[in-house]
Formats: sequence, C-alpha cells, structure tokens
Amino acid sequence: MGEARAAGGAGQEADDLAAWLAKYEPVERAVIEAHERRISNRFHRRAEAARAFAGLCEATEGLAVVWRREGWSVREMVRWADGDVLTLLTLARWLRAGATKYIDRAQCRLRRPLYYARERTRREALAEERRRTGGRRTTNPCPTREVILDAWIHRRDSHAAAVRFGSLVHDLECYVDNSLLRDENGAIVGRRGGVKAWLQVNVPALYVRYTTVMRYKAMAKKLRQVVGLADPVPAEAVLAEPPCGEGEGKQDYSAYEISSQGQGCPVRARGCLEVRKGARVEVPNLEMVRARAVWLEVVAGVRGSPTALMERLDALTDPERVEDGNMLAGWRAKYENEITARRKSRWWRMARRLDVG
Repeated sequence: MGEARAAGGAGQEADDLAAWLAKYEPVERAVIEAHERRISNRFHRRAEAARAFAGLCEATEGLAVVWRREGWSVREMVRWADGDVLTLLTLARWLRAGATKYIDRAQCRLRRPLYYARERTRREALAEERRRTGGRRTTNPCPTREVILDAWIHRRDSHAAAVRFGSLVHDLECYVDNSLLRDENGAIVGRRGGVKAWLQVNVPALYVRYTTVMRYKAMAKKLRQVVGLADPVPAEAVLAEPPCGEGEGKQDYSAYEISSQGQGCPVRARGCLEVRKGARVEVPNLEMVRARAVWLEVVAGVRGSPTALMERLDALTDPERVEDGNMLAGWRAKYENEITARRKSRWWRMARRLDVG
C-alpha cells in the first residue's frame, strides 16, 4: 500500500512538472532566443569592424598595423593621404576609434592595481559591517519560479508591475545562500551563488538576463529607501491593490505576449481600484499610509517605462542631487503633518482610487 501511494505521489509530481514546462517553456525559449540574437548582432558588428580595418590595411599597404602598434602620428597620416578628402575622413574615423580604445585600456591598467589593493580592502570591510548588522527579512514567502516568470512577463505593463518584479527578486534574496567563503586563514575568497545560482537552476531564461534582473531588484531596494519602509516590509506594500485578474491559473500567454515579452496584458480598468461606498477597507498602519503617499509623488509625471522609474529613484537617492533630496525631504515633512492617526483612514481610501499604472 505504501509503495502504491509513493508511486502515485511521484506520478503527480511528474504531471505537475509536465504542466509547468508546457506553460512556461515558450516564455523561457523567447527570452533565450532574444539573448542569442543580441550576441549574434554583437558578433556581426565586430566582424564588420574587422573587415573595415582589413580594408584600411590593404589601402595603406600595411601601414595601419604599424600605426596601431607604434601609435598614431596624425602628421604622418595626413602626409600619406596626400590631400585626398575621402582617405582623410576614413583615417580620421579609424583614428578616433583606435584612440578611444587606447585610452580605455590605459585607464583599465591604472584602475586594476587600485581595485585589487585599496578597493578590495574597503569592500571587505563593508562586507564585514553588513554581516554584523544581520540579513534582511521579509513577510512574504519564498517566491516560486512560476510567480517570478509571471512577474517578468508583465514587468513593463505599469510602474506597479515593475515594482512587483523587483520586490520578488529582493524577497528571494532572503531565502538563498549568499554568505561569504573564507579560507583557512579567515580571509574572504568569494561568495556563494545567491540569487544568480538560484536563477541558473530554476529559471535559466532569467539567468542569461541577470544584469537586467538585478536592475529591477536595485529599483525595489531604492524604493524602500525613498518611501521609508523598514524590514520586513517588502517594496510592493506601497501598492494599494494587486492587478486585476492576478492569481494562479488566470495567466494565459499568447504567442504575441511571448514574442513581445509581456506587452499584451489588457489595460486595467479604473474601476478595479475603486472603493465602493460603505465597504469595509482594511487600513494599514500610519507609516504605510505615508509611504503610499510618497510613492504617489514619486511616480507622478514619470513616463510609463521602468527605465524612467529607475532614473527617478536614482535621482532621489543620489547624495549629489541636492534638489531631488530636498524634494524628497519636503514630501516626507508634508505627509507627516497631513496624514495623522485621525485622518489616515480617509486618506487611504482616497489613495486607493489613484491608479498609477
């Protein structure tokens, strides 16, 4: 009897895995194909530049190789061109690109010793300080790969969708191991995989887009800093309502949605965030209501792309942007006086009616 029950459980797990693959395999395939196209385009651009340099070498009878090895003498190149305008333009374009690469390589050679000597010591000290303060906690459970893929597909639908995806990745960091690795002398030699290793095993399509995923995570982290959310509250708590139709089994990916990576989601009706008169609304604490008010100020006037929201948060958290910092301080002071314990219920009902998608 026990063997039959175990066989039935294994069969159910196999069916669940097959259903998951049937639903999300096209999504992963679309992301991986887009990544391969970018790599192919980069290869073609480099091949085109190599062909142009080969043509220049042939036109200069090999002098281009000597110029690249020994440096670029503008006087010698002009003398060789002998007043030909087309040749001068070609040489000037090639000279500018070569000089830029030369300067970049020189900067890398200067920065490398500083990074591995002084900068590494500073970064290790910061890592030790972070470990003493303890890791982040969250009230949300560990996100599954299905939830993360759903949020990735719809991350461009609205500012709220972008914040949800970044908040999921930020919450995922609380459940993965990214601790430091030390040698027998106690020196730091590396770090465990963390979110990157989890994506490589569970969602390979997002592993190849790791840099983009981390940009959304940084956006959610900066949003918590701007609106003043403390642990363990996630960044998505400032959103008044989840998107309409959200839930398990309600996502239906069409070919257009997969190819455009989430642009086919229908626009939410404004009535989805309306609060009916007389309905009972659960009002959060005072800090959360003020955080919602600051969030509405942050997204006011920002374009619909996630990049615009990232730039807005970068400006508000940049210590060198004094005007943006003063604006944020003004918002906090304003709502600290305007939203009190007596008026927070009325303000929360009003804030829920505002669709900032």
